[in-house]
Amino acid sequence: TAAAFAAEDTAALVQGPDRKLRTDAQEHADVNHECHTANDGYIQTLKAGEYTASKFYNCFRTSEQIFEYVDELAKQNPTLLTKEAISTTVQGKTIYAYKLTSGTSKPTSLYFQSLIHAHEWNAGSSNLFTLSSILDAIANGNETAADSHNLYFVPIVNIDGYDISWNDNRLQRKNANEVDLNRNWPTPFKNPNPPAREAEDYPGPSPFSEPETKGIDEWLHAKNSELAGWVNFQSNSGAIWYPYGDTKERIGNGEDEKFKLLGYYVSMATGAGYRSRPKGVFGDLEFGRFEDYVYRTYKKPVFTIEVSGGSNAPASTIRTTGTEIFNALSRFAEVVGDFDVNSTAC
Repeated sequence: TAAAFAAEDTAALVQGPDRKLRTDAQEHADVNHECHTANDGYIQTLKAGEYTASKFYNCFRTSEQIFEYVDELAKQNPTLLTKEAISTTVQGKTIYAYKLTSGTSKPTSLYFQSLIHAHEWNAGSSNLFTLSSILDAIANGNETAADSHNLYFVPIVNIDGYDISWNDNRLQRKNANEVDLNRNWPTPFKNPNPPAREAEDYPGPSPFSEPETKGIDEWLHAKNSELAGWVNFQSNSGAIWYPYGDTKERIGNGEDEKFKLLGYYVSMATGAGYRSRPKGVFGDLEFGRFEDYVYRTYKKPVFTIEVSGGSNAPASTIRTTGTEIFNALSRFAEVVGDFDVNSTAC
């Protein structure tokens, strides 16, 4: 939640090598900048089948490094991975999706996005690690989620905010307009306590006021006929959230049971005790969330998976958490086709 975020890692002060006091969050950024120096040159050594072993995953990476890395994956795998623009940011940066297709194009696609909240670095690294893991598995002749679906990976939704989190404010959550992009989606409910503009969960002046969400929405509508499921990656709680987050009411018509079963499968696949629940029933109400809007619009399965470890998780956890998410998404791809709005169980 925004309240938990505001309290996260802001109290403790640590002394850096220059003997200046920093918050844990600032120190986290400094440590990763130093990590880049010690783990440079990874582009030249990238090899299919060994992507997850790359030095790239020894550190959290900047947006420039992330796009350089994934562009190189696409260059090395031109028949598997392609790049397309899906939206733009406040500052005019392009938001990209990378489409992974193994063999012939499939009739259905899955969509995985991360870093809608800029400071949640380990959510982004887990999404990227999953992409790399699938490419490795294909190179090694193993079955993957790409055998049954086309896969769209959006590494960074909030690019402006992500850059701010590296250069100015490690705890930057919102976009360059200081709008929470995961509160900027339409909802049928009015927030009885609307956040002030300076609040970390400020939703903006209106739904889709931000170019990031507006562009992604238009792209999703254009892909409606092929999209069969969505996962939005965030971080901190080690939870799998499904609709709704803006009401205590259940969905009804057997949908809750299907989400519960699908969430159970995905949770078990992580091997890390992730709990799957409807956000609004088990947490504070949050208005304008991505998964609520997507479900109401398309009536297809959508989760927000909050990876464990917190925003300041050390880089040493990247592969462990990434493997949890790779396993979760692999299972999601296996069972998502059983989620039918006209049936009562998966």
